[in-house]
Amino acid sequence: MDKSDALQMIELCLIFIEKNLDQPIKSDDVFRRLAISKSAFTPLFKAVTGYSLNQYIRHRRLSEIAFRCQDQQKTAYQIAQNYQYESCEAFYRAFKRYFGITLREYRASRLQSQIFAPMQYTVIRQKGYIMIQKAMNLETINSALEKQSGNVLIDVDIDHFQKINDTYGYAIGDAVLIQTLSRIQQVCDRYTQVQGPWRFGNDEFLLITHHHAKEIIHEILNAFTQPMLMSGHSIELSISIGTAIIGDESIRRVQHSMFTAKKLGRKQADTSSLD
Repeated sequence: MDKSDALQMIELCLIFIEKNLDQPIKSDDVFRRLAISKSAFTPLFKAVTGYSLNQYIRHRRLSEIAFRCQDQQKTAYQIAQNYQYESCEAFYRAFKRYFGITLREYRASRLQSQIFAPMQYTVIRQKGYIMIQKAMNLETINSALEKQSGNVLIDVDIDHFQKINDTYGYAIGDAVLIQTLSRIQQVCDRYTQVQGPWRFGNDEFLLITHHHAKEIIHEILNAFTQPMLMSGHSIELSISIGTAIIGDESIRRVQHSMFTAKKLGRKQADTSSLD
């Protein structure tokens, strides 16, 4: 099976999950519905997404409930019940256990992006190689980019994020991602005419600004000079930031700029596109 076939299988799996988040599905239901081999697909899914199938379903369900809880027209109890949680307390406990923050803290952060949005995959063929690129919130970001020509796209990426997962475990890694999104959001809240941040890659976040790009970048870098306190651990985190003037292939160009910042030594931003 080549990567294109693997991607198609994963896409079908993710579509099925999204259509059935409010149903009592588990990994075995996915295997039966799509008529795929559990032994062959399980390691493939984890290798591409970083999660087991049941973990992915649980993270998507919790993220979807929390995001919908921002709408005050329904109670958390009503929404959690619709997504297979017997009680609000069971949802609260699971949310805190898997994402490291309470629902109240999540609501207070006023994040515009889901903690764990649906993943999308694109096959990239380059110089004889086939790569799979994963992204979150892609439709939302592309829609925003269409209306923002000439403004600035900013890409914030965590340095050596996999080392955090390997050292502290994936639960703390997820909590770090949420705290990262929250710290970026706090900076954005101090400015008008900023869109995002959106979680884009596993450890990558995008935002759009009309004005004060260099000031915002400086404040985001400063926001990560203090360690994150997670479950008794003090985690030092560094980020690299790329920039691009919005136009053709904005995402590709801003990612190139972000990688330039990493090559320059990390913990800094490449703002050459703004000069």
